[in-house]
Amino acid sequence: MQTTLRIDDHLYRDAKAEAAREGVTLTRFLEEGIRLRLEKKPRREASHWDFRVCGGDSKDQLSGGDLKRISNEDQESSDLAKLGDLTIED
Repeated sequence: MQTTLRIDDHLYRDAKAEAAREGVTLTRFLEEGIRLRLEKKPRREASHWDFRVCGGDSKDQLSGGDLKRISNEDQESSDLAKLGDLTIED
């Protein structure tokens, strides 16, 4: 699967250099780090989802862009919560 990540420039360079020292691709290096992080924590049961509700009132209408932004923000918050203390900033 391919995805796009936003990773701090310094962190990216350090990870790429370490991967090269170990003789592995950056992809393999990151996969191993994620795998180790996931193995470190005990599995939790699925959490309850709270969904935002957008009113049907014409004054409360949101544009498609607004809905996409809100959805992305919610997804990012959920993903970061699942990862715990591991955060990757812009």
